[in-house]
Amino acid sequence: MTLGATLLVVGIVASVALLGTAVSPVAADKHTKEAAGDYTDSANYTVNFLFTTDHYPGDQNEENGSIQYFAGGAEAFQKVDAEEGAFIDYVIVDASWIDYSACDVDNTAVFGIDRGNNNSGTQVDEDLVSQRKDDTFRDDGLTIEFYRFEDFGGDPPYMAPEDVIVAEQGARSQGGACLTVTSEPGWYQAQGFLNGTEADNGPNEEPSADANEAGVNVNSNYLYVCECDSEAEAREQLGPPPNEDGPTDESTPTPTATQTPTATETESGEESTAPTPTATVSNGGDETPTATPTATATGSPTETSMGGNVGANMTPTPGSGPGFGPVVTLLALLAGALFVRRR
Repeated sequence: MTLGATLLVVGIVASVALLGTAVSPVAADKHTKEAAGDYTDSANYTVNFLFTTDHYPGDQNEENGSIQYFAGGAEAFQKVDAEEGAFIDYVIVDASWIDYSACDVDNTAVFGIDRGNNNSGTQVDEDLVSQRKDDTFRDDGLTIEFYRFEDFGGDPPYMAPEDVIVAEQGARSQGGACLTVTSEPGWYQAQGFLNGTEADNGPNEEPSADANEAGVNVNSNYLYVCECDSEAEAREQLGPPPNEDGPTDESTPTPTATQTPTATETESGEESTAPTPTATVSNGGDETPTATPTATATGSPTETSMGGNVGANMTPTPGSGPGFGPVVTLLALLAGALFVRRR
């Protein structure tokens, strides 16, 4: 059965909110994003920004953003009758507030599956790039199609309920950073969609003719966009994210505050009146970025985990929306439906 996802993201994804609705056609009506149910409460989809400057409005950090997605959801698999797992057909990340059009496969640093959700950081057990049939990088998200059994030499990716899709796109890839976020400050989400076919004959055999097919939509955590060097400063300028301040229209960002604090608060709780020109990686492990964003700022690298689990579970609206990415010579984006907690 099909699922619609992170990573984280999302994401992954996520979906930096953010939900663009352009999607590629899929096999059946119940496979489509429009017809699939919302499983946000049954899955985990976390989207993280790697650098403080990734949160800056796009006109200050054009084509220089990096992002991570973590997506998983055992409960969502159960609800779509895929207790034995599923073979993934499509992963779509919708994020009308993130422009992916400058990205390509070589801008993907990681794209794979963490079997059992027991790896740290962005380590994966199975790469998804080789199973990618086609991909599209849009100005409001991205779409990844995987090979199916009926394709010549088809080898569709299998995802078990306890697995997590992990993806990272940007500075630490061979192609470097490529994303541009909206220039309008606010809180945003990304939406992930994943669909597939129930693995009713197990993970190594083609599904039966009557195997269930389904799709899953999942919204990410909220991420802030503003010239802010920490989440605390973002809250001062933008107020709390929508999930902490009552229901909001996901099609528009939350209003920003007109006042600008004279002193900024770092994530350690200390105040500083002048930012230091350096950018740091938030939660990508101990690796050194292969590329450094041209725009820099102080503060620990940020990821915003409002409404999601940081570094756990992934896949992608001014107020809500989606976003995502592929891998170094690899690319097969995250499965925008289910995202499980990471360490």
